[in-house]
Amino acid sequence: MIIDAHTHIFDRSVGGASENFPLWPGNRWGASAPDLIEQMDRAGISKAFIISYTPVDVMAHYRPEERDHKLAVFQHYLTKEYFVRMWRQHPDRFVWISDSIDPRVPGYVERAAADLDLGAAGLKLLPLFVDTEMGDPRWRPIFELLRDRGKPCIIDIAWWYAHFPWFAPSVLGKYDSFTEYVKGFGELVADFPEVGIQLAHYGTPALRDRDNPAAPLRYHLLDEVIEFMLAHPNLHCDLGAYQHVIGADEPHPYSSALTILEILVGGIGTDRIHWGTDWPYLGVQPYENLIRAIREAPFLNQDGVDKILGLNAQRFVGA
Repeated sequence: MIIDAHTHIFDRSVGGASENFPLWPGNRWGASAPDLIEQMDRAGISKAFIISYTPVDVMAHYRPEERDHKLAVFQHYLTKEYFVRMWRQHPDRFVWISDSIDPRVPGYVERAAADLDLGAAGLKLLPLFVDTEMGDPRWRPIFELLRDRGKPCIIDIAWWYAHFPWFAPSVLGKYDSFTEYVKGFGELVADFPEVGIQLAHYGTPALRDRDNPAAPLRYHLLDEVIEFMLAHPNLHCDLGAYQHVIGADEPHPYSSALTILEILVGGIGTDRIHWGTDWPYLGVQPYENLIRAIREAPFLNQDGVDKILGLNAQRFVGA
């Protein structure tokens, strides 16, 4: 079984899609549920975690001067209703993970519980997108809910965005390193060892130097993520967006991306890594090529390949 443990979908059936979709990044591979299923079928992917979010949930990573327009346009194409409808139409292909949790807004626990009651397999948390880092005590009721319901969560800790002055003002300049940043988060994780946690985007280290994109990738920044995961056995990670480091002319097996996986495997083994892409933000290579590179990776045996490509994610949500 192959599972993409990190995807999103957009509703292309709404009027104006052809004109409006170029305004949102990452549409080279399509964006709707039918697009995703067609590509999953072609690549032999059994299931995908579809993580619902709205423009409001992710607006923080857009500059303030862009936000109003993005919200006005994409409120029509990014709705929880669409995710739920597609999940219900394709329960054998999709696992729904619910987003839209802002602990600054009263009722956030009850709203999260309602989504779990509706059938969500877990919750997605975007702490810095709501300017509330994971050490904040307001996240504890969400973890109590997850523990009581026996459900996991996916967390985008967004360290690679924390330097943007408009992104999370309370964190800007507060921490000098990833290790300092996750200290409070680690206390929360340690207090809820029963809650499975998938760190989105392999922990969000900024491997590419934004000020010098041509510089060699900073793979050493993965060491702090590995150290954090080794300290907390309930932490897993997905590879979402790992393929974005692949250059347009880079040959198979795309060593720039495969090196990320090799370092993670060397640090934490193969039991807690979930293959995921952040589709439709797939980058330059299609599903088939990315999967083939992992299947042929010299540092993996067949057992490791099977775990990373699907078995780990399957166990994580009990799918």
